Amino acid sequence: MATIKKISFSNSNTVGMIVRGKIAPAHHPGKMEQHADCILSNGAPIGFFGEGDGDSSNKIGMSMKGVVYTHQEFARKRAPYVNLKIAQATRSISTVLLIEVTPTEAKAFDKAWEDLKMKPAAFHILGGNCSTRASSTFITAGILKKGIPGLDTPDSLYAQLIEKRKCTSISGYIGFSATTKGGYELSYESYALSYVPHPDQSSFASSL
Repeated sequence: MATIKKISFSNSNTVGMIVRGKIAPAHHPGKMEQHADCILSNGAPIGFFGEGDGDSSNKIGMSMKGVVYTHQEFARKRAPYVNLKIAQATRSISTVLLIEVTPTEAKAFDKAWEDLKMKPAAFHILGGNCSTRASSTFITAGILKKGIPGLDTPDSLYAQLIEKRKCTSISGYIGFSATTKGGYELSYESYALSYVPHPDQSSFASSL
Protein backbone atom coordinates (compact mmCIF):
# COMPACT_ATOMS: atom_id res chain seq x y z
CA MET A 1 0.00 0.00 0.00
CA ALA A 2 1.31 3.43 -0.95
CA THR A 3 2.57 5.68 1.82
CA ILE A 4 1.29 9.25 1.49
CA LYS A 5 3.36 11.94 3.16
CA LYS A 6 2.43 15.56 3.74
CA ILE A 7 4.38 18.81 3.93
CA SER A 8 3.11 22.04 5.47
CA PHE A 9 4.49 25.48 4.68
CA SER A 10 5.27 28.26 7.14
CA ASN A 11 4.92 31.36 4.90
CA SER A 12 8.47 32.34 5.74
CA ASN A 13 11.26 29.87 5.03
CA THR A 14 10.38 27.62 2.09
CA VAL A 15 9.27 28.06 -1.51
CA GLY A 16 9.30 25.51 -4.29
CA MET A 17 9.87 24.73 -7.93
CA ILE A 18 8.30 21.76 -9.76
CA VAL A 19 9.53 19.99 -12.87
CA ARG A 20 6.68 18.04 -14.43
CA GLY A 21 7.78 14.88 -16.21
CA LYS A 22 11.04 14.60 -14.25
CA ILE A 23 10.83 11.22 -12.49
CA ALA A 24 13.98 11.50 -10.35
CA PRO A 25 16.68 14.06 -9.56
CA ALA A 26 19.10 12.44 -12.01
CA HIS A 27 16.48 12.09 -14.77
CA HIS A 28 16.63 14.62 -17.60
CA PRO A 29 13.36 14.65 -19.56
CA GLY A 30 13.22 15.69 -23.20
CA LYS A 31 12.83 19.40 -23.85
CA MET A 32 9.17 19.01 -24.83
CA GLU A 33 8.46 16.51 -22.05
CA GLN A 34 8.78 18.90 -19.11
CA HIS A 35 7.04 21.90 -17.59
CA ALA A 36 7.92 24.25 -14.72
CA ASP A 37 5.61 25.34 -11.92
CA CYS A 38 6.34 26.89 -8.54
CA ILE A 39 5.10 26.76 -4.95
CA LEU A 40 4.47 29.96 -3.01
CA SER A 41 5.48 30.32 0.62
CA ASN A 42 2.00 29.32 1.80
CA GLY A 43 2.17 26.08 -0.20
CA ALA A 44 -0.01 27.26 -3.10
CA PRO A 45 0.90 25.91 -6.55
CA ILE A 46 1.34 28.47 -9.31
CA GLY A 47 2.60 28.37 -12.89
CA PHE A 48 2.88 30.16 -16.23
CA PHE A 49 1.27 28.85 -19.41
CA GLY A 50 0.64 29.94 -22.98
CA GLU A 51 -2.84 29.93 -24.47
CA GLY A 52 -3.35 30.45 -28.19
CA ASP A 53 -6.06 31.11 -30.75
CA GLY A 54 -4.92 28.59 -33.33
CA ASP A 55 -3.00 30.90 -35.69
CA SER A 56 0.27 29.79 -37.25
CA SER A 57 2.59 31.39 -34.67
CA ASN A 58 0.59 29.92 -31.79
CA LYS A 59 0.93 26.44 -33.26
CA ILE A 60 4.70 26.60 -32.90
CA GLY A 61 4.57 28.12 -29.43
CA MET A 62 5.27 31.74 -30.32
CA SER A 63 3.37 34.94 -29.44
CA MET A 64 0.83 33.12 -27.30
CA LYS A 65 -1.18 34.77 -24.56
CA GLY A 66 0.59 34.30 -21.24
CA VAL A 67 -1.54 33.25 -18.28
CA VAL A 68 -0.78 32.37 -14.66
CA TYR A 69 -2.57 29.37 -13.19
CA THR A 70 -3.41 29.23 -9.50
CA HIS A 71 -4.77 26.15 -7.74
CA GLN A 72 -8.24 26.88 -9.12
CA GLU A 73 -7.07 26.93 -12.75
CA PHE A 74 -4.89 23.86 -12.24
CA ALA A 75 -7.86 21.93 -10.85
CA ARG A 76 -9.93 22.77 -13.93
CA LYS A 77 -7.30 22.55 -16.67
CA ARG A 78 -4.39 20.44 -15.36
CA ALA A 79 -5.92 18.26 -12.65
CA PRO A 80 -3.03 15.71 -12.51
CA TYR A 81 -0.76 18.58 -11.45
CA VAL A 82 -2.65 19.27 -8.20
CA ASN A 83 -4.82 16.21 -7.49
CA LEU A 84 -2.86 13.33 -5.98
CA LYS A 85 -5.38 10.62 -6.91
CA ILE A 86 -5.55 11.76 -10.52
CA ALA A 87 -1.75 12.01 -10.67
CA GLN A 88 -1.51 8.42 -9.46
CA ALA A 89 -4.18 7.21 -11.88
CA THR A 90 -2.53 8.90 -14.86
CA ARG A 91 1.03 8.14 -13.68
CA SER A 92 1.88 11.84 -13.79
CA ILE A 93 5.19 12.11 -11.95
CA SER A 94 6.74 15.40 -10.87
CA THR A 95 9.93 16.36 -9.10
CA VAL A 96 9.56 19.03 -6.43
CA LEU A 97 12.45 21.17 -5.26
CA LEU A 98 11.89 22.69 -1.81
CA ILE A 99 14.14 25.72 -1.42
CA GLU A 100 15.19 27.31 1.85
CA VAL A 101 14.72 31.10 1.74
CA THR A 102 14.62 34.04 4.12
CA PRO A 103 11.29 35.64 5.11
CA THR A 104 12.18 38.63 2.93
CA GLU A 105 12.86 36.41 -0.08
CA ALA A 106 9.65 34.45 0.52
CA LYS A 107 7.56 37.61 0.60
CA ALA A 108 9.26 38.98 -2.53
CA PHE A 109 8.77 35.68 -4.35
CA ASP A 110 5.05 35.67 -3.61
CA LYS A 111 4.76 39.27 -4.78
CA ALA A 112 6.69 38.57 -7.98
CA TRP A 113 4.15 35.90 -8.90
CA GLU A 114 1.24 38.15 -7.98
CA ASP A 115 2.66 40.86 -10.23
CA LEU A 116 3.11 38.36 -13.08
CA LYS A 117 -0.47 37.20 -12.61
CA MET A 118 -1.76 40.76 -12.85
CA LYS A 119 0.35 41.58 -15.93
CA PRO A 120 1.43 38.32 -17.56
CA ALA A 121 4.04 38.54 -20.29
CA ALA A 122 3.54 36.83 -23.64
CA PHE A 123 4.48 33.16 -23.97
CA HIS A 124 7.25 32.18 -26.39
CA ILE A 125 8.58 28.63 -26.47
CA LEU A 126 12.10 30.04 -26.83
CA GLY A 127 13.09 32.62 -24.22
CA GLY A 128 9.64 33.29 -22.82
CA ASN A 129 8.33 29.96 -21.62
CA CYS A 130 7.26 28.54 -18.26
CA SER A 131 10.83 28.21 -16.99
CA THR A 132 11.79 31.69 -18.21
CA ARG A 133 8.95 33.28 -16.24
CA ALA A 134 9.59 31.11 -13.17
CA SER A 135 13.25 32.12 -13.32
CA SER A 136 12.27 35.81 -13.40
CA THR A 137 10.35 35.43 -10.13
CA PHE A 138 13.34 33.81 -8.42
CA ILE A 139 15.56 36.66 -9.66
CA THR A 140 13.11 39.38 -8.60
CA ALA A 141 12.96 37.83 -5.13
CA GLY A 142 16.75 37.70 -4.84
CA ILE A 143 16.76 33.89 -4.63
CA LEU A 144 18.82 33.74 -7.83
CA LYS A 145 21.04 36.43 -9.29
CA LYS A 146 21.09 35.43 -12.96
CA GLY A 147 18.93 33.81 -15.61
CA ILE A 148 19.01 30.14 -16.53
CA PRO A 149 22.39 29.05 -17.93
CA GLY A 150 22.03 27.82 -21.50
CA LEU A 151 18.62 26.96 -22.91
CA ASP A 152 15.61 27.95 -20.81
CA THR A 153 14.14 24.62 -19.67
CA PRO A 154 12.59 23.55 -16.35
CA ASP A 155 15.36 20.97 -15.85
CA SER A 156 18.05 23.63 -16.32
CA LEU A 157 16.36 25.89 -13.77
CA TYR A 158 16.19 22.93 -11.37
CA ALA A 159 19.94 22.37 -11.77
CA GLN A 160 20.69 26.06 -11.23
CA LEU A 161 18.67 26.20 -8.02
CA ILE A 162 20.39 23.10 -6.64
CA GLU A 163 23.78 24.65 -7.35
CA LYS A 164 22.96 27.98 -5.71
CA ARG A 165 20.60 27.18 -2.80
CA LYS A 166 19.91 24.66 -0.05
CA CYS A 167 17.26 22.33 -1.40
CA THR A 168 15.42 19.06 -0.89
CA SER A 169 14.29 17.14 -3.97
CA ILE A 170 11.21 14.89 -3.92
CA SER A 171 9.97 12.90 -6.91
CA GLY A 172 6.63 11.15 -7.21
CA TYR A 173 2.90 11.73 -7.43
CA ILE A 174 1.89 15.02 -5.84
CA GLY A 175 -1.23 16.94 -4.88
CA PHE A 176 -2.22 20.13 -3.08
CA SER A 177 -5.07 20.68 -0.63
CA ALA A 178 -6.26 23.82 1.11
CA THR A 179 -5.72 24.12 4.86
CA THR A 180 -7.81 25.82 7.51
CA LYS A 181 -5.08 28.43 7.89
CA GLY A 182 -5.53 29.72 4.36
CA GLY A 183 -2.56 28.02 2.74
CA TYR A 184 -1.97 24.67 1.06
CA GLU A 185 -0.51 21.34 2.07
CA LEU A 186 1.58 19.25 -0.31
CA SER A 187 0.82 15.52 -0.32
CA TYR A 188 2.99 13.05 -2.17
CA GLU A 189 3.68 9.41 -2.82
CA SER A 190 7.42 9.10 -3.30
CA TYR A 191 8.90 7.75 -6.48
CA ALA A 192 12.35 8.77 -5.30
CA LEU A 193 13.52 10.95 -2.44
CA SER A 194 16.98 12.40 -2.18
CA TYR A 195 18.68 15.30 -0.50
CA VAL A 196 20.94 17.29 -2.81
CA PRO A 197 23.30 19.39 -0.66
CA HIS A 198 24.76 22.72 -1.58
CA PRO A 199 28.56 22.26 -1.72
CA ASP A 200 29.18 24.73 1.10
CA GLN A 201 26.10 24.31 3.25
CA SER A 202 24.69 21.88 5.80
CA SER A 203 21.63 19.70 5.21
CA PHE A 204 18.18 21.17 5.02
CA ALA A 205 14.84 19.56 5.70
CA SER A 206 16.41 16.14 6.20
CA SER A 207 13.35 15.10 8.19
CA LEU A 208 11.01 15.35 5.17
